[in-house]
Amino acid sequence: MENKNVLWEKHRLYLPEMRKRAIHRCKNCIFFVAIKGKEETRHGCIVHIKAYGQLEKRIPAILPIMDIIKYVGLEGLGECLKHGNPEAQSCGRFKLKV
Repeated sequence: MENKNVLWEKHRLYLPEMRKRAIHRCKNCIFFVAIKGKEETRHGCIVHIKAYGQLEKRIPAILPIMDIIKYVGLEGLGECLKHGNPEAQSCGRFKLKV
């Protein structure tokens, strides 16, 4: 039995803490930074780097690629760059830029 009611399908209930995640995008997050390499600059999410994800270190606007390699290696760098879409829906660790 399929529900053909359009109003029912579009109806969504958001919990207050989930509303922030649902309405914001990665480009508005403090962890979404520019990663500067030798020849180009790409954007990525550094929430998986322990020093930055737990807010132990100040998060810069532009982060040199060598700092990321020093903390998490080449695999971690790939993970940071994999989450580089500024229009993606924000994750559970979202913090709004000030």
